[in-house]
Amino acid sequence: MDENNLGIVEQPPGKEELERLKDEYRRTNKGLDAERELLEEAVREGRYSDEQAFELGNHIEEDGRSRLEEVQRRIDAHCYKYGLRDNSFSATWSEEE
Repeated sequence: MDENNLGIVEQPPGKEELERLKDEYRRTNKGLDAERELLEEAVREGRYSDEQAFELGNHIEEDGRSRLEEVQRRIDAHCYKYGLRDNSFSATWSEEE
């Protein structure tokens, strides 16, 4: 951060957009958590069979992985473009297949 002549601290170029992208990642992740919780609740209430719940759970995880990886790609590209480092987010997924 740089301080200008008026004593105002200025963010490095691209930092504000990086924070917006990080917020998007967090919101997406929270949304996925909410989807998982809704599915768990529906299963407890007997609205889905075990097979249906398994399929829906897989869909939520695959879709979620895709969405988070896309946001992470945008974060990585943005960091590269502006020479920023962002070690707080990493879309690492283990393959359980």
